[in-house]
Amino acid sequence: MNLNKLYIGLCLLLLATGCKKSELEQGIPDKLTVDNFWTNKDRALSGLSAAYSQLEGFVGWDNYVEARSVREFYREDYIVPGSDAFNYPWWTEHYNFSFTSGNYAIDLLWRENYKGINFSNQVIENIVKMSPSAIDDASKKQILAEAKFLRAYYHFKLLNNFSRVIIRDKVPTSDADIPKGFSSRAEVYDFILKDLTEAEPDLPLRSARPNTELGRITQGAAQAYLGKVYLYRAGEDKNATYYGTSKSWLEKVITSAQYSLDPNFLEMFNGVTKNSPESVFELQQSADNTNGAVYRSYLSDWVAASELGGYGEVYGTQRLLTEMLKEGKVASGGKYDARVYQSIYFNDPYFNDPASPQVYGDTYDNIFGAGAQTIAFRKWIPANSSRIGVSNAINVPLMRYADVLLMYAEVLNEQGSPDASTYINKVRKRAGLPDAPSGNKQTIFNQIVHERVMEFTLEGSRFYDLRRWGLLNDNMQAAGRKFSPDKAFYPTPLKEVNNNPEVQ
Repeated sequence: MNLNKLYIGLCLLLLATGCKKSELEQGIPDKLTVDNFWTNKDRALSGLSAAYSQLEGFVGWDNYVEARSVREFYREDYIVPGSDAFNYPWWTEHYNFSFTSGNYAIDLLWRENYKGINFSNQVIENIVKMSPSAIDDASKKQILAEAKFLRAYYHFKLLNNFSRVIIRDKVPTSDADIPKGFSSRAEVYDFILKDLTEAEPDLPLRSARPNTELGRITQGAAQAYLGKVYLYRAGEDKNATYYGTSKSWLEKVITSAQYSLDPNFLEMFNGVTKNSPESVFELQQSADNTNGAVYRSYLSDWVAASELGGYGEVYGTQRLLTEMLKEGKVASGGKYDARVYQSIYFNDPYFNDPASPQVYGDTYDNIFGAGAQTIAFRKWIPANSSRIGVSNAINVPLMRYADVLLMYAEVLNEQGSPDASTYINKVRKRAGLPDAPSGNKQTIFNQIVHERVMEFTLEGSRFYDLRRWGLLNDNMQAAGRKFSPDKAFYPTPLKEVNNNPEVQ
């Protein structure tokens, strides 16, 4: 996808609420309007770029680096904010679960995802009107499928965070179209699944995407998210049928032979590797400033410990380290699970060997202090220490093949299949580990919980996993957190309540 077209596409938002012009109004010949924008394939791709642009709120510092981080990380039970975080109440309200409907990060989450939905709706509504002379049928179908996937993705992001969601399925043509009430959660799930199901057959396989299109949605991404959405719905609705449907979609990803586990785990998170064979869907970042386009961020500085030259806004807890080390030194070479070393820095001989310094060419003791018990994160910080303090183009995998395998193991276990361990062990093999112990359904589930900690720490899945498993309250209590069940979802943002009479 040519992201340099993004800025043209973004202007479509300004057209979203425009009404039809009076016949007496004099039009400006060279002004872009809905009527004259959708005239060729490049314009359609530009509109699609606008729809992509809202993924994870990446277009803004506030939402992507700060707000997204406190939402995704501070609600997890295995982290603690750094000292600087307490200068920002709208951050620490997430850690303390004291947020209200006026919290800035909550408002941004709502606003940016509905912007993405708006852009997606513009593509969906306008591309179907384009003539064969303007765009070929194959391109039209593919762009429409990508827009439907994105609309589903944004709605799912909202559904995962808010207990009540408004389905936005069309571009408003007047102010009267904007007020709209909540749909039931079942209706929103149905809407998301319908969009993903309709998108899936018209999306290309990953292998059919040229290198210039890496990062654009593939058939595997649609299948993986169908599996994920059905899995989440199964947990929420306690409906075993959804596990079976989840299994069938995840199985399609696995049997497609389009993906494999990346042997270099850490390099997926430090900027060395982008769009690895493990990547099913990935947020693209680039330092290429061709035509003034730069897509990079300071997330690395936000995550990096202050001892490493970062802002030091987030650290791990002793509970996290205990969980990560609980199997002992059972990996190849007499070490802990390789993912421990690749996810965090902690006081361990591995990081204190002066003959093989692992902390930016130094030892843990020299960086953090002899005898320190600091647990700092290694994910999302650059491989080269000189890149801390400047913006970085580190891609963010949003769906990895490891997630597909572990979700598949989970649905198999829910169905009582003995094959669940097979897929857990595929993930463990990458970390140099022996097979997981076999056992009953609860034993296998406990192993899946552990593996998801090992794989996805600081990737924003822990809070949602605990909630869908019904383990959120117990783990927050164990972590000594100020949590109450009414904080499992965010409240509707105050701005929406004030401006939309249908949600009063």
